[in-house]
Amino acid sequence: MNVLQIIIILIIVALAGALTAAIADYTSIPPAAKDLFERVSLSETDLTAAIAIAKETTGGAVNSARFRPDTSVVMIEVETVTAEKRERLMITSDGKVSNREDIMRFPGVDTSNPLQRTDSGLMYIDVTEGTGETPPSDSTNVKVHYTGYLVDGTKFDSSVDRGMPATFPLNRVIKGWTEGVGSMKVGGKRKLIIPFDMAYGANGRPPSIPPRATLIFDVELLEIVNN
Repeated sequence: MNVLQIIIILIIVALAGALTAAIADYTSIPPAAKDLFERVSLSETDLTAAIAIAKETTGGAVNSARFRPDTSVVMIEVETVTAEKRERLMITSDGKVSNREDIMRFPGVDTSNPLQRTDSGLMYIDVTEGTGETPPSDSTNVKVHYTGYLVDGTKFDSSVDRGMPATFPLNRVIKGWTEGVGSMKVGGKRKLIIPFDMAYGANGRPPSIPPRATLIFDVELLEIVNN
């Protein structure tokens, strides 16, 4: 296989990845107006009534309300917000709250610990502070467990799910990891919120990571690996 053939193959692979990513963004077809009207008309509770129920239940202001088109029975989803938290309520057609849940700001491990920001733009939350050593340099090899998410909660990678920790030198990964993991202590658990310019940039890494994607990682620093 010559160089030209290799280049052509790489271009085809890249285009296929981009096409997959584009298709994934358009998988939901809106219902026809007639079907939606018939579904909404079956509800004894309209959006105004559902909003009033949600406000009374949570004591919060309403951020959004909609009829859910993807449930077998008619349900109204209402999101509320207070100074402390966001909540999502599912309200049945007869005006009863069937489900109530907190909406986390970030996917993955839930934590109320403070958000830290660095001069580079990296953000992180220390879930558990480690008691061991901090990697001495950017070329240090570390062993970690991690799970990565997009901001909408989509999980795109996880060493935890594979049951196999990852080992790598800190200077061979994205900038957000080099800085974010490099300042942890062994035994620590940290949530990294990495802006696109410290992750996979303006182009992303199709098909799993879209262009200009902010990434969220739950990372546990297991050990520093001697070279």
